[in-house]
Amino acid sequence: MKKTILLSSTLLLTALLAAGANEANAETTTPFNTDATFEFTTEDPENPDPNDPVDKEKPVGPETGQKGLLTIDAVSNFEFKSAKISGGETKTTAEVSDGETLGIQVTDKRGTGAGWNVQAKVDDFKDKKEATKILKGATIKVPAGTFKTTANGDTTNPPKAANAAGTIIGKAATPILRAEKNQGKGSWINDWADQVELTIPGGNLLGDYQATVTWTLINTPTGNN
Repeated sequence: MKKTILLSSTLLLTALLAAGANEANAETTTPFNTDATFEFTTEDPENPDPNDPVDKEKPVGPETGQKGLLTIDAVSNFEFKSAKISGGETKTTAEVSDGETLGIQVTDKRGTGAGWNVQAKVDDFKDKKEATKILKGATIKVPAGTFKTTANGDTTNPPKAANAAGTIIGKAATPILRAEKNQGKGSWINDWADQVELTIPGGNLLGDYQATVTWTLINTPTGNN
């Protein structure tokens, strides 16, 4: 029995030595490279896929219907709470409808990282029945808000508010949001919560007033359309 074990061990050692000799004699071929290619393209600018709401449970509305690779998808109307004349300055805030986000949604699918900016202006608040009656000196203030994107969005490069303290919208186009180079890609919401504020100076008349807010999206971080 002991001789059998010794013989087996000798045969195993011989086999290992032979394998080592074969590996030492093996030839290595010269490495060869191949290519892997990929092209990232945009959608058809004239017929792009529709942009989904960033927050499907509480979307921004109404939708604008804009089409293209750089769009304002939706932006809220401002329905300010009624207020009583006090003789001095009056302030009120825009209501947030149930199931909606008060804010704006912008989508950039250009794939260039060129950046963009949103500007807004507001005309006079005029009485709905008596157009010559104007809410003199009234201003709207939009807060810096909170930025949100989709779960797979570029969360490390969000756009930003033009003014961290909020922006007063006047009759001239005023920057509200800005995406610098390589910022704001994909779909983004700027959520204003319940902080959109209307300020009415003293001395105005009773009435039911309405104004038009114009929003413009420009394809550079600065400048006008």
